[in-house]
Amino acid sequence: MRPATEPTASPATSGDGGERLPVLYGVVRFEPGDERRVRDTTITFDSPAAAELFAVESGWHDYQVTPLFFFVDTATAPAAGRVLLGAALARSVRRAGGR
Repeated sequence: MRPATEPTASPATSGDGGERLPVLYGVVRFEPGDERRVRDTTITFDSPAAAELFAVESGWHDYQVTPLFFFVDTATAPAAGRVLLGAALARSVRRAGGR
């Protein structure tokens, strides 16, 4: 397992220190072998701990938790709840001209 890392230096930044804030977290499971090909990706977690717990409870052995970012102007998590992924994705599709 590799820990989640949060990239910096992006157009979508929080304004305080320039770090991007993830909308959600995901966990990626790899195929056995040295090539580390992705087998599954699950992208519906509010925190790295929730993604980690899912992987452990699912019996995944070779996985990585990762923050997820979407190409939208402003998509921040509400103070008490989950961001609606569908709404964020719909905004990104509209901004990309339906592609």
